[in-house]
Amino acid sequence: MRCSPSPDRPKRRLARWLVASFAVAMMGLSTVASAQAPDTSTTELTLYGLRLKDAAAEAFVAAASAAGAQLLSRPADGSVVFDVRAAGVPALQRLTLITDQATLASAQFVIKPYGQDNEALRQLLVKKYGLPFTAEGARRPFPGFAARFAPRGTFDWEFAGGMKLIYRQPVLGDSTLSYTDVERTRRRSAGVPLPARAGPASDIPDSRF
Repeated sequence: MRCSPSPDRPKRRLARWLVASFAVAMMGLSTVASAQAPDTSTTELTLYGLRLKDAAAEAFVAAASAAGAQLLSRPADGSVVFDVRAAGVPALQRLTLITDQATLASAQFVIKPYGQDNEALRQLLVKKYGLPFTAEGARRPFPGFAARFAPRGTFDWEFAGGMKLIYRQPVLGDSTLSYTDVERTRRRSAGVPLPARAGPASDIPDSRF
């Protein structure tokens, strides 16, 4: 008597094929990630043609203005605020120069968090610097950074002299791209006095928020 094939056998073959296909795909992604994540740790981080490590604030203001950034204000804390929508880079909207003793600590852009402009910006970053690394959880190259939809989270590139380029796309709040001197930013933050303790909630005007 001839036995008919087990009905589970095709399912097992399909499962093995899916597992093998997934493994091949993951190997491919890993290869792409390693190929597109060059070591930038010995590269000088620049912006507007200016070397940012230890850059004087006024030199940065001059370089940004020459590139089309429009000066908006100079708050008393030493920062400088620009409108950069006309400066020719997609998704960039506002730039704040944060200083430490008249020297650049961070140049932080508020960026458009979605759409074709955001996608174009991410593609430009990958083209220039390669894939960023994930800054939250396990540190590894992120192959999907330049994909169509903007990824949530924080991603960065490391450069010479303790400089970092940090792309941050939170669930709430502004999306930002920051050219940052990590040590100067840390030192500046440590030297900022804590705000005065707030009074009872009933004392806060309803119109504040």
